[in-house]
Amino acid sequence: MRSITAPPPARRVVRAVPGGPRDTLDRLRVRDRIESISRLRVAALALEDVDVSGWDDVTLNDHLDDLSKVLCTLDSELARVAEAVRARGFRIEEPQAA
Repeated sequence: MRSITAPPPARRVVRAVPGGPRDTLDRLRVRDRIESISRLRVAALALEDVDVSGWDDVTLNDHLDDLSKVLCTLDSELARVAEAVRARGFRIEEPQAA
């Protein structure tokens, strides 16, 4: 008579990933960096659409508090990013016209 025994426990197979986990982290960081630059480009494009020269004085006065807060926040954040770049010893220059 045969005895019924439980199958041996399954063994986990660990396969080496090319480059290992570090490679995955680097890809995530690169993707995050690319997305950061993309978000900055989108913000710049959004600002191109803002033209307060066509606003009358009443409208500008009505929105001046909000506009001032947003502009000061933008200025502060742009200065923060620029200073972080400069602190690393890099220069920020305007691109040359093609």
